[in-house]
Amino acid sequence: MTGIDWYGFIVAAVAVVLAPGPGSLFVARSAVLSGVGGGTRAMLGIMLGDTCLILLSCFGVSAIFAAHPALFHVIRLLGACYLIYLGILALIRPPLQGPEKPVRSSLPFRKAFTITLLNPKAVLFFTAFFPLFIRNPAGALFSQYAWLTLVFMVLSATYLSILTNVTVRVGTQVKGNRLMQSIARKACGCLFIAFGVKVAVTAR
Repeated sequence: MTGIDWYGFIVAAVAVVLAPGPGSLFVARSAVLSGVGGGTRAMLGIMLGDTCLILLSCFGVSAIFAAHPALFHVIRLLGACYLIYLGILALIRPPLQGPEKPVRSSLPFRKAFTITLLNPKAVLFFTAFFPLFIRNPAGALFSQYAWLTLVFMVLSATYLSILTNVTVRVGTQVKGNRLMQSIARKACGCLFIAFGVKVAVTAR
């Protein structure tokens, strides 16, 4: 589609997608706990959350945050608390003593969706990110946003699918090793807490 700097957008979008964050960490964790199915459901939750945030940015929610900074900070702190909560759960979860209990099929999707939605900075990010690559803002802005969103989701799905499959293979190798399981679980918990603290203390 004309009016979009596709080369610049794809290069920047790949860099954004590959950047580590709580979403990709949760997808990897879900893949370890629930296999490819769990990782895929978490991926879909992340993608739906990102799509919702892109729509919100398109419809001017960032202006609401600018007019009401307190609202932005409340949502930011809720997101931080949720990440810290997930981290603490991972740290205190007892080691498996027998066959792993099946995880409810909707749980990875719902948690991933919640992690993404409770990230108001993402709304501001997409608001600032997408317009950088629109050469003709006077054109059909909504359709340009739609094309950018579609390409971004394809890139995100490709990366998260690869991450899921690689994580499942690595997880299979360590499932019989309780020490490795404990180290991986605690490392995952610490990373979630670190992300939560970062979100809580980072200024707008």
